[in-house]
Amino acid sequence: MPGPDALAVFLRPKVIIEFDMALNAVAYAPLGAIACLVLRGANSPWRARAKAVAACASFSIVMESLQFFVTGRVASLHDVLANTAGAFAGTLLFAGPVHALVTHPLAQARERLVAAGGWGDAGLVLVVLWLIAQLNPALPFFEAGNIGGEGAPDPGEFLVTAASVALSVAGFGFFVSVVLKGPGGALRWTLLLLTVALWCKFAMASVMLKPHLSANWVTEGRVAGLVAGILAFAPLRGVNRAGRIYLALVLTLAGALFAKIFGAYSALGDFLRLFHWPHGQLATFATLTRWIHEAWPALALAWLIALFVRRRDEPIQ
Repeated sequence: MPGPDALAVFLRPKVIIEFDMALNAVAYAPLGAIACLVLRGANSPWRARAKAVAACASFSIVMESLQFFVTGRVASLHDVLANTAGAFAGTLLFAGPVHALVTHPLAQARERLVAAGGWGDAGLVLVVLWLIAQLNPALPFFEAGNIGGEGAPDPGEFLVTAASVALSVAGFGFFVSVVLKGPGGALRWTLLLLTVALWCKFAMASVMLKPHLSANWVTEGRVAGLVAGILAFAPLRGVNRAGRIYLALVLTLAGALFAKIFGAYSALGDFLRLFHWPHGQLATFATLTRWIHEAWPALALAWLIALFVRRRDEPIQ
């Protein structure tokens, strides 16, 4: 049960961490944007924005209230205010100038490039989730487990790592080609996504990992697998859509099984010791990204299987 001073601490917290407040605002911006998008159809722009902010604020109050009953958590009115401000910032994506200059062009690009309807939206969400997982520098590309191993590598480690990464990279390329409307730009978009992810790893490793571990996420085996996977995907990306779905299924499954057999995640305490991060929310960030990293192959396979067995009267454009 909450302590006798819980309400007083909620109204006037003893410690205010600016980084946590900024992170709370950033976290609620997408929620505000999604709520505003859902409410726009039946409401005027300002009414939709007000309802979206009110809904997000209510959700934040509920979440903070639950923290009264969680050991080690502190409910704070400042967090509610930060969450509400972030939600309001998200709704501004549909304000006149921002909508005309940013949101509408992005929506047009999505309609032009990505498969139509809910199938395309779900695939796009999976791509975004994959990119979010890459923000954790302690997680290597396309493997189960995390960095941190020390000592001389096993002689067979290079081949195992290269094979696992190559299968997964090729499967990811075919996955991207299925999310897109056609195979024409699949190689370019796959290379762009991999490049963005690589730079995210470099940047996050330099600021989050302990100095002697900052380069451990990249090894010769992983680089060889990355190159081999791209070379395997490139000449086959022009096959028909059904063939690309099948290849994405087989290669993603093979890469995931290979990774699970030869990789393992450390306990959370050992995992957190890889980081040198003076700010808050490290455990939340590490746990969330590791969960996405581990679950992504299963989520992608579920999407691909559903797409492969869809009814013939539900064509994907």
